[in-house]
Amino acid sequence: MSRARRVDPEWRQFEQLVSRLEGDAADLGAIVRSPDRIPCRVTGRSREVDASLRTPDGSLVTIECRKRRARQDVTWIEQLATKRRSIGAKRTIAVSASGFSEAAHAIACENAIELKELHELTEIDLHPFLGLDFVLFWHQRAEPVTIGLRFADGGEWTMPDPANVDFTFSHDTDLFAPIFRNIDEGHTWSLNDVWLQMQDAANPFAEARRGGPPIIRTAAFPYPRNVSVETPMGVKMLGDVIMTVRLWFEDEPVGRADATKVAYGGRDDAGHHRIEFASLRSADEQRVSLQTRIDANSIEEIKIGSAWPEPGNGQ
Repeated sequence: MSRARRVDPEWRQFEQLVSRLEGDAADLGAIVRSPDRIPCRVTGRSREVDASLRTPDGSLVTIECRKRRARQDVTWIEQLATKRRSIGAKRTIAVSASGFSEAAHAIACENAIELKELHELTEIDLHPFLGLDFVLFWHQRAEPVTIGLRFADGGEWTMPDPANVDFTFSHDTDLFAPIFRNIDEGHTWSLNDVWLQMQDAANPFAEARRGGPPIIRTAAFPYPRNVSVETPMGVKMLGDVIMTVRLWFEDEPVGRADATKVAYGGRDDAGHHRIEFASLRSADEQRVSLQTRIDANSIEEIKIGSAWPEPGNGQ
């Protein structure tokens, strides 16, 4: 009873990482969007950039990224220079995972383009202030115990009894099959959608404890007499869905060796080191990061970042 995790392509993950690096390094109040679309001052049509950074004074900085094997040369920088002028950006940050040619550096200096590189670090090379050894992520987990149906009978509604239902689903039932249909509007939904509705209506994990044993909860979902359900006995008119689920928290330790460790910067700045711990089990993004300038002299300069799923999405 969970959603599959969508994995972005490697180039997109690279752009997102750069966006987070720039966002944490920026002044307070700066806004980073990735990707972003900015109107061209010449044609009026929107141009997409890998990321944008808007500073508190209203200035626009665009960010463009390339994760390729070869060093980036003049061609790409000239393209970015034309694009920067057409959308009115104050400057552009061009980021490469493989470096730049000397000619690219020369052209960039004349066109308000700042060149930066991003590469991976070993644990030994990482700034000593970023000494976090592991992060423990916790995930909400659920599995059905029994799921029963009470069919519409035309009588007055009464509280359902989980032990007295008209039909019980087998344990190999496809929870994502669209077996329910609103006969007036035509839309369909699945048992997993019913589970998500339970989470929207209440917090079924309220009494579950991290590291504790599973708990059992039962919920009944009454439906108006305009919903049909597909069963092995044929299509029936639905009265109630009675769902009993087992709930618990699952831990996921992510150690330093498995974290993303990178250096980021250009020739004219000290640059930054960053370590990110990310969950591999969550359907939504979960991460904790630490970032600091390479020349930092105090732990107060560490920027702490995080991302967590919205409440009620099964994580």
